[in-house]
Amino acid sequence: MTFFLQMMVVGLMVGAVYALMAMAVVVIYKSSSIFNFAHGSLVALSAFLMWSLIVEFGLPLAAALPIYVITLFLIGFLIQRLIIQPLTGQPHLAAIIATIALGDVFSGFIILMWPSPGRILPSIVPSSTFNLSGVVMSSESLVNFLISGLAFVAFFIFFQKTKIGLAMRGTAEDHALAQSEGINVSWIFVVSWVVAIYMAAIGGILMSSLYGVNLDPLHGLGMKSLAVVILGGLESITGAIIAGMIIGLAESIGAGYLDPYVGGGLNDVIPFLIILIVLIIRPYGLFGYERIERM
Repeated sequence: MTFFLQMMVVGLMVGAVYALMAMAVVVIYKSSSIFNFAHGSLVALSAFLMWSLIVEFGLPLAAALPIYVITLFLIGFLIQRLIIQPLTGQPHLAAIIATIALGDVFSGFIILMWPSPGRILPSIVPSSTFNLSGVVMSSESLVNFLISGLAFVAFFIFFQKTKIGLAMRGTAEDHALAQSEGINVSWIFVVSWVVAIYMAAIGGILMSSLYGVNLDPLHGLGMKSLAVVILGGLESITGAIIAGMIIGLAESIGAGYLDPYVGGGLNDVIPFLIILIVLIIRPYGLFGYERIERM
């Protein structure tokens, strides 16, 4: 029973970060109907940028953070203006392929600029463990869970209470109607990409505290969040949160019990098995909108 509880705690803590990264995909899809396949590369790129500012250039956090925020804003702005906006009105497949190509460009850029592995970010808190009735939690995992929770709250306040958030909601419902009401839809698309990159960056930094600043693990973690989006529903932010917890639990419990029999690696397989099952049984996800097409 203690082992099961341990796997549940690990799964929930990892699932919270998955959910945060998945929300970034949902925000872009809701605003522009584009599924961002560059997400994994953006998660990795954000972690490498933070590592360079703090470790390579030796900047204190107070100086690095404004530079980091501005740099991510520029990346989001340029992606939307130079790549996504010219494809407006074109088939969605063109934009999807563009995000796939963009992901490869970012991955290649990471390999070019940071070729060797083994980078780590300085710890935010002293490394320690907590034992609650046999269930062990690391300080890093606990901090990641708390920061993810704070990010959820901040996003919901932004999305529900601010003028920009309300404009994003209106744009997500109907682009033409939002434009007729005086909303600058093109600018809202920029904001959506910037917010998504910020959320991906938080997830990338949190997970790099556990896995190091390495391309393959961070890219893989970012791509796992696509499984979360498909399970929760492409348009549902609530679905992303719930699905993140489900994927985290399934990954942790499944790997914990079955890895000894298959030699390991199930934590990388289970999320994508869930994608296949969901696409067959409920293609629009747990909380997605079922679209009815008339012939």
